[in-house]
Amino acid sequence: MMQLPTSVPEADSSSLWSLQNILLNWAEELVGMRDQSKKIYQPQFHENGPNIRNTPSFDGAFSELSYASKNYWPTVVYEMAHETIHLLNPMAGYTNWLEEGVAVEFSIYAQQQFNLTSIQSPHSGPYHEALNMVRLLPSGTFCAARHVRDAVGSLGSVTFEQLCDLFPNHDLKDLHKLSEQCIPR
Repeated sequence: MMQLPTSVPEADSSSLWSLQNILLNWAEELVGMRDQSKKIYQPQFHENGPNIRNTPSFDGAFSELSYASKNYWPTVVYEMAHETIHLLNPMAGYTNWLEEGVAVEFSIYAQQQFNLTSIQSPHSGPYHEALNMVRLLPSGTFCAARHVRDAVGSLGSVTFEQLCDLFPNHDLKDLHKLSEQCIPR
C-alpha cells in the first residue's frame, strides 16, 4: 500500500507533484498512455477547483484542486485522481459521461491504493450516474476504457456510433448517454 505524506498539501508542492506522477502512471497502466504532445504541469489549488486547466497555448494542462483539499491529503487523492483521467487527453471545456464515469472509478481506485478508510465517492447526481453506467460496460470499467482509447484515442471524443461498434451487445440507451456531453449540475 502507498502512504500519503504527513505534510500539509498546500505547503508541499514536491509531494503534490510526486502524487500527480504516481496517479498518471497508474492511469496509463489501466487505460493506456496519455497524449504525449501535451505537457502536464504542477497541480495548483483554486477556488473553482477541482477541474483541469489547459494552458493558454494548449500545449498542456494541470489539475486545479479545490481549497477543501489544501490541508487534507485524502481529498487531494480523490480530486487529483479524478482530474488525472482528464489529463490523459485534456480537452478544453468538454467531457462526456464516459470520461466522467471512468474518472470517478479511477478516483475510487486511487483511494483504495492508499488504503484510505473513508472512500470519497458520489452517492447521487450525475457523477454517480456516470459511474454506474461505466461499471456496466463489458470487461469492467478500466478494460472498456482502454478498449475505447486504443480504438479512438480519447474517451472524450468517442461517438455513439463508435461505442456501438466497440460494444455491439450493450444497451444502446446507455451507449448514447455515455457519448453525450456531461454537464454536472
